[in-house]
Amino acid sequence: MKFTFAASIVALLSTIRATAAQCSPDPLEYIEEIGMKVEKVGSIPNPNTDAFSYNLAVSDTHQKSGKLFFLNQMLGQIYSYDNATVKKIWDMEENEIPSGLDLNFYGPPGQTFKVHQIVEGENADEIVVVFTSTTLPTGWSEPDAPLPAPGAYPGYVCKFPKTTFVRDIYRMGVLPDCVSNYGGFPCYTIYNVFYKFHIDESGQLANNPTPFFVIENQMVPGHLGGGALALEGGKILWSVGDCTIFGFDGNYAPQSDDQTCGKILLIDSTEVGSFEIAAKGVRNSQQMSVIEGQMEVGVTTTRKLKKKKGIKGKKKGGQTSTHPPTGQTSTNPHTLVFMDIGGVTAEEVNAVSMEDILDTSTIENFGWGRNQIDGKTREGTFYIAPGYGGVLGDQPACEKRIFSPEEGYIHPWIQFGRTPQDFYYGIISFVISDESFDKLSLVWTEFNTGNVLGTTESYSSDGPSKGYKINLYDADMTPLPMGFNDLVKEELGEVGYFRGDPRLFHYPDGTAGVFIERTGVFYKLTEIEI
Repeated sequence: MKFTFAASIVALLSTIRATAAQCSPDPLEYIEEIGMKVEKVGSIPNPNTDAFSYNLAVSDTHQKSGKLFFLNQMLGQIYSYDNATVKKIWDMEENEIPSGLDLNFYGPPGQTFKVHQIVEGENADEIVVVFTSTTLPTGWSEPDAPLPAPGAYPGYVCKFPKTTFVRDIYRMGVLPDCVSNYGGFPCYTIYNVFYKFHIDESGQLANNPTPFFVIENQMVPGHLGGGALALEGGKILWSVGDCTIFGFDGNYAPQSDDQTCGKILLIDSTEVGSFEIAAKGVRNSQQMSVIEGQMEVGVTTTRKLKKKKGIKGKKKGGQTSTHPPTGQTSTNPHTLVFMDIGGVTAEEVNAVSMEDILDTSTIENFGWGRNQIDGKTREGTFYIAPGYGGVLGDQPACEKRIFSPEEGYIHPWIQFGRTPQDFYYGIISFVISDESFDKLSLVWTEFNTGNVLGTTESYSSDGPSKGYKINLYDADMTPLPMGFNDLVKEELGEVGYFRGDPRLFHYPDGTAGVFIERTGVFYKLTEIEI
């Protein structure tokens, strides 16, 4: 049977639409009965408020001290928030820089982490600060967690006709001019250096901190991780990032058990240089949290997982664990939750039992990077093509939806992606709070749109939970149609472009907040009925 040209075009367009539907998460609609109220609480100074000129963060997992910490990562500054008071406690321009470090480097603002992260210490007057340096600290001749061997992983950047071979995707040198937004940028080696700092009686960070761990990474417009969590016994979970530029599928390193890129590491701060690999296939996680509630494996949970203040996961010495059979629960009543920034297909929040993540005899697999056994890369519940590095918008391309859970891989709690209506750039943060939310079990945010997003469903290993967009209101119950981006307009006025990079967090009392990077202002969040 023959078709007319017009019929062929209709058939082709139908195929394209069907393929697109199969290769993207379901679009998010507004939930009718739930809204969110946002109320201003305070601010930290931020001199760089132009679009894309800043890099700030909030660190909220400090139950022992009961404090919040805010970071100007690009400028190398740390602020504490305690008893409604903001205080600067460290500044690279004013304080002594740890021996051997060179923090005087420059990269794209979003990748310049001179102070990368803060993690809770073993007691209330100690914190762990992670710096980024172009040099090793005094006492180290090599990193504890190195990049892959030089030349082990080549790749191609840019699409035809400008496709360019790169001999080493972890040491890319000067980026070709065809790379989106960053052509000509010189990539170079950097180190994440972990230090224990004492907090003195005035609340300042004391000099002479103790270094204990070094990770080698690459200064590149890409994925430098930084999600972190302190555990009992001086252990720290740390997301490395996949160490290379956007557009690639991560190559093989994130799936290789002898490489640290694309991994969550379990670092022992009590022993210099000591670590294990706890999870693999993680692209670029920038936030983690521990919540109370057992993971149910193979069945849909009906119980809301709860944020637990002051309780951390603990590995049972000398024991190994396996995943319980379908329908049974993990014996460790805590769950690790972390976000993972996707490529162009799926943004994720993942969940895994602490018992499983701390049992490093089996490395938990979240799918990113090309697997050596079946040759597939996974992003959310999708298979992903190899991709051309340095290409924004459509690389690495989606190949096929995964319709049922796969043995050996952990599917996300939620996932979402770009649609013709919503140009989502990437997930930026999440929060779980019984104190602030009633029906919402998980809330997350996105870089570009300012949308507040959430789900009322608990984690299910059967597949991702259904997500929604949530209407946002100010303290006077005035609707904020641009979501958190309206808060930028309130602070800065008519600046034309209002992306603010909203980072969700917990206050010490467990209530939910949001920190707007661009303005330095932080707020309280409350679920409301509408």
